[in-house]
Amino acid sequence: MNSYASEILIQLKKFLMLIIIGIILFLPFLSALFSSYNKNLFEIKINNQLMNCYYTEKYNNTFLINASSRGYNSVENLINKIDLKDSIILDIAEYEVHYKSGRRKEDTNNWLRDSGLNYKKVINSEVNIEIKRMNKVLYKGEYIKDISKYINEKGRYYIHIYSKRKDNFVSSVKTHISFNVIVGGGNYE
Repeated sequence: MNSYASEILIQLKKFLMLIIIGIILFLPFLSALFSSYNKNLFEIKINNQLMNCYYTEKYNNTFLINASSRGYNSVENLINKIDLKDSIILDIAEYEVHYKSGRRKEDTNNWLRDSGLNYKKVINSEVNIEIKRMNKVLYKGEYIKDISKYINEKGRYYIHIYSKRKDNFVSSVKTHISFNVIVGGGNYE
């Protein structure tokens, strides 16, 4: 090989190396434009009554890719009302959403159940709740199912649920669910 041909070969290798480095550096920014993540469905119930909720989600991974979504779990704007009872039970259920073929559904834009999809219940240990009434925090901490101690008189209560889950080894999803409920009717404070 003559020196001119070897010089061209060296320059070609340098050029290819720069292209590979450029692709590696640009890939995270390119994927941010098309970021999607596996969204789970949540169902929140008090005393077996489904609550109308508002939610926001934030997806983060180690490549600085972020995405978010928000919405409601109902198409109707209904006020949550429950009877005042000795036992007030808060059930939080989280489900993975799958097509009938078994493939995971990524574009769950809302939290409405669809008979054309399958749902797999997920056990998530990183769930916290906050219960407020009349601008006072009655409870803030790990999820507890029996909230009778905190919801024990008529009125309006505000409940916030904070969930965090690992989507895979490099990414996580934080979900904030909020709703209010009128207990026992009459007093809307």
